[in-house]
Amino acid sequence: MAKHSKRDQETKVIRLKDYQPEGQGPSIENPVAEYEYDEGPGEEEYARKRAQRHLPKAVYHISLVLLLVVIGLSLWVNREYLTWDNLKTWAVYQLKGAQGGDGYPVAITGANVYASNFLANGGSVVMLSNTALTAINGDGKEEFSLRHSLNQPFLRAAGGRYLLYNGGSTGYQTISGGRIQAQGISGSDIITGCIAPSGKFALAMEGSHGASKLEVYMPDGSLQYEYPFANDYITALALNYDGSFGVVCTVCGEKGEMVSRMTVFDFTQTEPIAQYETRDNLLLGASWGENGVIYGVGNAALLSARSQDYQFTEFSYQGRQLTAFCLSGGRAFLSISAYEHAGASTLIAIDGGQPMGESNPVRAEQPQRIEAISAFGGVVGLLAGGQVVFCDYTTGMELGRADGGADAKSIALASESRAYVLGVSEVRSVSVS
Repeated sequence: MAKHSKRDQETKVIRLKDYQPEGQGPSIENPVAEYEYDEGPGEEEYARKRAQRHLPKAVYHISLVLLLVVIGLSLWVNREYLTWDNLKTWAVYQLKGAQGGDGYPVAITGANVYASNFLANGGSVVMLSNTALTAINGDGKEEFSLRHSLNQPFLRAAGGRYLLYNGGSTGYQTISGGRIQAQGISGSDIITGCIAPSGKFALAMEGSHGASKLEVYMPDGSLQYEYPFANDYITALALNYDGSFGVVCTVCGEKGEMVSRMTVFDFTQTEPIAQYETRDNLLLGASWGENGVIYGVGNAALLSARSQDYQFTEFSYQGRQLTAFCLSGGRAFLSISAYEHAGASTLIAIDGGQPMGESNPVRAEQPQRIEAISAFGGVVGLLAGGQVVFCDYTTGMELGRADGGADAKSIALASESRAYVLGVSEVRSVSVS
């Protein structure tokens, strides 16, 4: 076998440039391949398209203003409930949730509760019995219970504040957040009273020979204003939101005829600023709504006026009997019937802030007698024939009903779909989907 020479084993180096034409090799000046990139639109075009995608600043400003307006209106409409105690209750509920009650029914503290001393506030039921003022939350847990020594207790409420007074006697006290704010003994027997969300309250006092006197108090119980009626007997009171104005319903006899009056007061002035007279119409209740509408509920007609001009108008029941009423949210809800003790009745919902017409008032017929009325939001609840009937008050259409029980005396709406029912010895909770 032939041997390889050393020369044959030497490695031969091959250079690519030796086989390319001169000047054609890869270099910075002469690259092997060239690539082109699409740089897209220029900077000016990009900025223009980006500006088109952005909304004008004016749109943001208008949206912000509208949001603030909506929030402001919500706060204004609900300002009656924006008290410090209600805000604390709401904060606790948000942090801890509903606080473990045993549910409903709940036994009444004391022997009995009048239908007029039964209401709902902030989702809880509040009732005044012959021994205590008690608040119970939606789970059936007692929030507070304050004992009292009133012989004939009556309850008035506004904005989470409560006025308790001794009808036909002299004791009274105001309560907020489960604590007594003011209390005292009046100089004469108390006829009726009312309280404003601001904490100011008013009492009507017995006078001599059928006369009476109005007394208005600051939240701390100090007397701010008084006005004696020479011949008129006070039957109902109402204060506006801050307690700076008030309306007093009175009755007297003139030449054998019953005359009722609604008298409007500005508590910075000595004399009344307006008065309206109605005949053969005993005024049973009054309110001064958040919308500035003043109501006086009579046994024969409803009186209403706006605080802008105090021009009163009458809505007659056309000879039918008033069976129940509720004044809430600047509206009046009435039940009238052609029958004295039983039979069908008619719900009438009146918005005094709107002109009377085809849709105002709203009427809804019920085959049973309506015994109690309560309102919440856009719903009005009726107690009729042991049933709790939920209706849309803007149309009168029935939304649903629940069994209230044969011993039901009154109702209080906790929401648009839930109501508390006052029985003889217990409170129940009913709901509709």
